[in-house]
Amino acid sequence: MASFSIALRLSLGLAIGTGLLWIGAASISATVMRHELNEAFDETLQQSAYRLLPLAIHDAGELEQDETHQVPGLDQPGDENYFTYFVRDRDGRVIVRGDNAPPELATVTLQNGFSEIDGKRLFAATDERSGLGIVILESSDHRDKALLESIAALAWPLLGLLPLIALAIWVAIRVAMRPVERLRRDIERRDGRNLAPLSTEGHPIELAPIAQAVASLIGRLKTAMDAERSFAASSAHELRTPIAGALAQTQQLALELGQAPGHERLKDIEQALKSLGQLAEKLLQLSRLESGFARTDQVVDLMPALELVVRDFRARSAVGLRVHLLVSKGATLQAPINVDAFAIAVTNLVQNALLHGADDHPITVTVDRPNVLRVANAGTIVPCNILQTISQPFRRGPTSSTGSGLGLSIVRSIMEQTGGTMALHSPATGQKDGFEVVLTLSPTPGLTL
Repeated sequence: MASFSIALRLSLGLAIGTGLLWIGAASISATVMRHELNEAFDETLQQSAYRLLPLAIHDAGELEQDETHQVPGLDQPGDENYFTYFVRDRDGRVIVRGDNAPPELATVTLQNGFSEIDGKRLFAATDERSGLGIVILESSDHRDKALLESIAALAWPLLGLLPLIALAIWVAIRVAMRPVERLRRDIERRDGRNLAPLSTEGHPIELAPIAQAVASLIGRLKTAMDAERSFAASSAHELRTPIAGALAQTQQLALELGQAPGHERLKDIEQALKSLGQLAEKLLQLSRLESGFARTDQVVDLMPALELVVRDFRARSAVGLRVHLLVSKGATLQAPINVDAFAIAVTNLVQNALLHGADDHPITVTVDRPNVLRVANAGTIVPCNILQTISQPFRRGPTSSTGSGLGLSIVRSIMEQTGGTMALHSPATGQKDGFEVVLTLSPTPGLTL
């Protein structure tokens, strides 16, 4: 369902309302104008009758009996004749008639005063002494034309001004809605990694309570999340020492017992303690990420950190020379990422490849384009539906290897904080099987989600 902004709704409502009010006002004005025009034209008919009646009486005395005299219209030659008249004697016989007076009206009985016949406005007056009467009538529709021209004079400015009024309303509302837009952007920027205090200053009276309520809610949420993060970080940190001590004691006990009964159970305990230590380490990394430490405002050259991480893996006897670093000529890694966060991301990707990849195939760490890092391994193809969820916390693919299920989630969080992206592919690019992670780093500082 389509949604419209408040500004658009207000603009349309006010523009339509203004138009309707203007139309109503114009209709009232037209009604009043029609009444005034009718009074003015009626006054003209009446005054014309009173002025022409003495002249008609004088002319009638010079006419012969049974003779009807036709005279020119009231207007000058060449002009449109708006009025005409005829004079009748005491018996109702027309004795003087204007040249454009309708003959059919000569036989109609008329009372003194105003009347209308066939849409024509008439005024009749009678001289009491002579018994002669005069009838003045409009011979054209100039009254309606004058009214239509007056209405048009009111309507055309309305049609021309309505778009300007709508534009002015739109601009005024957009300006008035700026505090709402500013508050919306401030709230939109807040998420689980950005719970900075919301500004409550400078808001209009209507928005101030909303801003204060949201700021209070964000404050309570930040307090709760900080407590949760602090607990997770403290727990993970405090667990590292006792876990390391227990692991050392277990390994020492295994050496002392040798192949005595219970040796295999000690191996299982040792493996469980190692997994617990790895989990504590991952939880500590997550707690650091939740504080937003991966972001930085400075563009950093990350190639030395990448080489150091790969060299550290190649120095381990259990890994040997399985990890290979391939850097194309001219390819660089320069992005606004904390070096420690980048090292954590690469370490997690390589560990993930070592745990879940085929043991007899190499792990390739490739930089073939600027700010694009690929980590690929051989092994079982990961189904598409699992690829879509495997980067979520504690989600693992189809593997029997041990792991916490947090490695890819940590890498994804680092990319989101720094404006980069992480893409997962299976099979790996150029291979028939395997798994590949592609990191695209953002070269611009401040691009964070």
